[in-house]
Amino acid sequence: MTKILSGVFFVFALLGSSLTWSNEEGARDTVVKVVEAFRNDIVADKAVLAKDPALLEERVNSILTGVVDFDDFSKKVMGKYYRRASPEQRARFANVTKDTLLKTYGTSLLELDADRINVLPLGPQGRGRETKVDVDFQMEAGGMLNISFYMEETKAGNWMLSNVVINNINFGLTFRKQFGVMMQQNKNDIELAISAWRESLAKKS
Repeated sequence: MTKILSGVFFVFALLGSSLTWSNEEGARDTVVKVVEAFRNDIVADKAVLAKDPALLEERVNSILTGVVDFDDFSKKVMGKYYRRASPEQRARFANVTKDTLLKTYGTSLLELDADRINVLPLGPQGRGRETKVDVDFQMEAGGMLNISFYMEETKAGNWMLSNVVINNINFGLTFRKQFGVMMQQNKNDIELAISAWRESLAKKS
């Protein structure tokens, strides 16, 4: 009897391990689709998009809409100040963040080498809900861009981007710290901090 129970446990342990790996592969598959969209819709058409910023922003937005919840991202950036913000302030902060990031990082995508983008096999994962997917981007001018996409599965079974680490710089954490500094500099006035946030992001674009 003990042997049977041990055997059943072993089988279910294997199944559980297999299902977990399968789920994590879903995160990688999502990143692969995003990267292929970048390659085919952005990088391959850079000659046209470099002259048409509006079209570039439209395409980047189209690619990211299905995998990035900008409202949730903005909530994480605002951190502890999110609860103090009004619904209008939260929406405005999310729109400012989204619009500026689409312009800034859409332009940077044009610098990638379409033939040298590599989504790496999944490595060891942490114990949290996020699955890390590493991608190497070769720049046309030389140099490598290492990006770790942290993906999180929703209750509906979709994989959404939770955070990004670029060349070992935690994108979400950096932004949260920057906004916290702006709140302190503006005496915890959310309106003034959002205006400062807009100006700060505009300088990066």
